[in-house]
Amino acid sequence: MTFEEHGIYLRRSDGQEKTKCPKCSHQRKKGSDPCLSVNIDEGVWKCHHCGWSGSINEKKEYTPPPIVKPDEPKTDLPQSVVEWFESRGITEHTLISEKIGYRDRWIQFPFYKNGEVVNIKSRTADKKFRQEKNAEKCFYRFDHMKGMETIIITEGEMDALSLVECGYNNVVSIPDGAISPNSRASDVKFSYLADAENDILNAKTIVLAMDEDASGKAMRDELSRRIGREKCFRVSYPTDCKDMNDVLMNYGDERVIDIITEAHPYPIEGVVTIDDVMDDAIDLLNKPDHKGLSTGWVALDECYRVSPSELTMITGIPNMGKSEWMDALMINMIQDHGWKFGIFSAENFPVKHHLLKLVGKFVGKPFWGDNRMDEDTARNTMEILNDYVKFIGTQEDSVSVESILEQARILTFRYGLNGLIIDPWNTIEHKFRDSENETNYVSRILASLNTFAKMYEIHIWVVAHPRKMENDANRKPVVPSAYDISGSANFFNKSDNIITIHRHKSQDDDYVGVHVSKIRFQYKNGRPAVGKLNYDIKTGKYYEYEETKSNLFG
Repeated sequence: MTFEEHGIYLRRSDGQEKTKCPKCSHQRKKGSDPCLSVNIDEGVWKCHHCGWSGSINEKKEYTPPPIVKPDEPKTDLPQSVVEWFESRGITEHTLISEKIGYRDRWIQFPFYKNGEVVNIKSRTADKKFRQEKNAEKCFYRFDHMKGMETIIITEGEMDALSLVECGYNNVVSIPDGAISPNSRASDVKFSYLADAENDILNAKTIVLAMDEDASGKAMRDELSRRIGREKCFRVSYPTDCKDMNDVLMNYGDERVIDIITEAHPYPIEGVVTIDDVMDDAIDLLNKPDHKGLSTGWVALDECYRVSPSELTMITGIPNMGKSEWMDALMINMIQDHGWKFGIFSAENFPVKHHLLKLVGKFVGKPFWGDNRMDEDTARNTMEILNDYVKFIGTQEDSVSVESILEQARILTFRYGLNGLIIDPWNTIEHKFRDSENETNYVSRILASLNTFAKMYEIHIWVVAHPRKMENDANRKPVVPSAYDISGSANFFNKSDNIITIHRHKSQDDDYVGVHVSKIRFQYKNGRPAVGKLNYDIKTGKYYEYEETKSNLFG
């Protein structure tokens, strides 16, 4: 066994070293901080952030502990507990109906699912919290969302009880509280969404009643992004209240009812009021130098950065490496930023071939030839990539943009996609409407991609071949632009960013040119220019450009 097989990459060959943790660094706000201590001589490591430890001297298979179902709590509450709830606006009638329990100074909120208690969350009056060990994660009041056209989701059990007190039964609460602002939302944190998928996706309206603080807003925005903002509504509290229980205590049940009744939708299209975008505009005002995410290549930082809610077109003549560069960018975004991707890549079928190419880019070793990766390295890397990459359209005879977006919508709900790759455009089944020409069709489909990107806050890349290009006077291939993509000038007009991948080879040099011809939001994503990279055909990796006469392409 080697450190690399566990995703640990070191600069030294002996002694001790601190580096990034492959288990948690990509999920942390300060992901570049080295939190994994490695004793190279002894072959052991430990992360000081998430606690992950291990050794290359032994291989242990992790078996998750069995799920434990706790007993129902005892509901004979002391009078002091009843009075505490009453001081928070919750009557004894609601405590009885919701089977609130009490044990050893801990108030108990039972989580019922299909009529059984699957978890218990306990708290003290001074806000200490705990849950049953190895119990199932699900929504609090899970059974009360079944078959509902409208579902209200709160951040905590007390807020859910406040709404129950006011006559609402279609109320659930997330089990673990909100997420920190600017944190990366892990699948574990949102695992409770899986069993609720049908109920939430089939509901017509989701009212998100999160707390009115930074963490609550971050949770609200991530939930709405996964669920789909076309059906999500937000609530607004009085200035002296941060959550629904505050409203109940300070203003009574009529004001709670008014707040739910007056919940307003997310702005998606059409008329947008100033109130809808005021907070976002103030954030931009306070952070004018905010930049998109680096691609991982310093040479491109000034001409192309990646931001959510955008559409990038990638073009280039055949065999110039469009798909290879797109895969390399995806791996960089996974390793550096913890992004999750859905991929439709028809020219890379079968998936097993594509997967090995991605593994090669991840570890920097080919899957063929004398120096190929070993099986353990491949398996461990695939286990890591399994959390970040989902292949789309692999079981369909014909794939349309509509079917890709439908699968991407479900994946975003389940896993929180950050990126979607469609490669290439010409392999998709294009379904024209009656009397619709190609120009109008391209305009309509690109508009739908733009809308999807903005609604779910993901970045979409579309790889498209240009029409047949002529050589220049020196018999060198001409660098195409998005206007050269077969079909419509709308590829240029309706995309946020345009990139052409072009190999430049001469007697004096050999490099890949990343020709950025359009950047819509230049204040954060760079300015059009040409970035240079070198390419290693064996590993499929791109490197910072170094002028050379050697042919790196083999």
